[in-house]
Amino acid sequence: MNSVPGNVYVENFPRNVNENDDTQRIQRAIDHAKKQIIGDNSIGGSAYYSNAISVVFKAAKYITSAPIKVYKGIYLVSEGQTYLVASPSDNSVDCIDATNQATQFRAKNLSFIGYNTALHITTGNVDVSNIQLEGLYFHMCNVGVDTGSFTSSRSTILTINDCRSWKTSVFLKNYCDMTSMNDCWITHNGSDGAAIYNDGFLNIRGGVFVPLPPQPESNPRWIDCYESSGQHSGLFIDGARFGAEGGGGYPIVYNFMPPVLDLSKNEGNVISIQNCLLSSASGSRDSNIILFNLPNRISIKNCFGFTDLLNGIVSCAPSFNPDLLPYSPYISIDFDDSVYQTLGYKRLDSRLERFFSNGYRRFRRTFGISGRQIIPEKSSNGKAMVTIDIEQLTGNTLEQQRQLGFAMMVITTAPGSSSNTGYKCISTAFITCVGGSEQSRVIKRLNYVVKDSIPGGQNFSETCDITSVHWGSGETGSRDQAQSSTNTKITIIFNCPGNVAAAGATFTPLLGLDL
Repeated sequence: MNSVPGNVYVENFPRNVNENDDTQRIQRAIDHAKKQIIGDNSIGGSAYYSNAISVVFKAAKYITSAPIKVYKGIYLVSEGQTYLVASPSDNSVDCIDATNQATQFRAKNLSFIGYNTALHITTGNVDVSNIQLEGLYFHMCNVGVDTGSFTSSRSTILTINDCRSWKTSVFLKNYCDMTSMNDCWITHNGSDGAAIYNDGFLNIRGGVFVPLPPQPESNPRWIDCYESSGQHSGLFIDGARFGAEGGGGYPIVYNFMPPVLDLSKNEGNVISIQNCLLSSASGSRDSNIILFNLPNRISIKNCFGFTDLLNGIVSCAPSFNPDLLPYSPYISIDFDDSVYQTLGYKRLDSRLERFFSNGYRRFRRTFGISGRQIIPEKSSNGKAMVTIDIEQLTGNTLEQQRQLGFAMMVITTAPGSSSNTGYKCISTAFITCVGGSEQSRVIKRLNYVVKDSIPGGQNFSETCDITSVHWGSGETGSRDQAQSSTNTKITIIFNCPGNVAAAGATFTPLLGLDL
């Protein structure tokens, strides 16, 4: 073995008599390296300055049977690729324990076989902590990398480069302020749970995520997103491939992050995915993102692989009802035009449509600007009925007064009364809201004007003109409401001579709806 001055070599610490594996000799090498650490590793709660000592493994097999303690300023590296093997191999043994010691930790070119937790690395929440992992392989472990908790690893940058996980239940438990996973190959073992647990900020750049067939009665997925710290969390994925192998596909994200409705407290919780292949499985879990709560923002752009997802690209778990969420301009779902499915398959759970946004935060968009229609309901008088959501302002400030009035264009379409599917009529109208005084009160008043009525159907005599507009979600209501009202519902009723399932309406904001 070629020695580099300052390094400590495990091979210089042979097994003692009666030692049946390599646990104690590796520990002796690390303890010896600790004695060579000089400087202050942390001052005033921040990482400060010290030297670092590399403990070097031969490119060979080492067997361990108990956790190995690692200290501040210790790097673990291999001359080639080292194999650390658990004994016994029943996932009952942890390998590396760097609890509160990983402020400047490095590990490179090590393989971990059969462990419970391969690397338990926390920093004690020391500011300016920086952990770098490169060329690590995790084979049939319960957990690859565990950063402990938000309180023990928050102020940390964790970088994971060119690592691999094979049949390991959880590749990463992330609680760090900023974690970057770059060009990793992750294979889930099909067990019940996620390959990655994220309760911090996680950036995934590149990489391949290969599913194995799900185990019986299991719900495997790639990433669980939480925000249990009262702070903020985020998931950002760019240029990765999920699924499209023999195991089919898993849901990409189970989201448990809630929306933050007071952004003065923090930045909110975000899921952003772009430039990716997203292949998920068929069946009851058939979605890319399954919501157990709704974060502040979901954005999917320039992605492909949406193969007839029965529940939509984004769906809701049975336990989550998005209708219970209050209105907030800080919640939005954003897809670009690359995000679509085969005709007849929905893009998202219909209850989420009010959060679908192209940037008009005040106007809860239920369609893309490309012209996606809202399918109306049938009213009791045989007409069609559509309800949309608009944030209501009171005009108490100059900015609110500027946005208080609004205007939008509405295009309605409906079939004729004949069963002939070639019959269709179209109408365009403007809907406005103005504010004024009536007697002793100030009110907000809805108006509509049919601009173009283009008949179709029987003898080109049937129309789909708007017949009423009112506040609220019922079939009837008032076009007036008090200045102080924050009701968000507006209902539009229009003629529908035929089957309401073939009718539709689209809305285009024109004024005052982009706050």
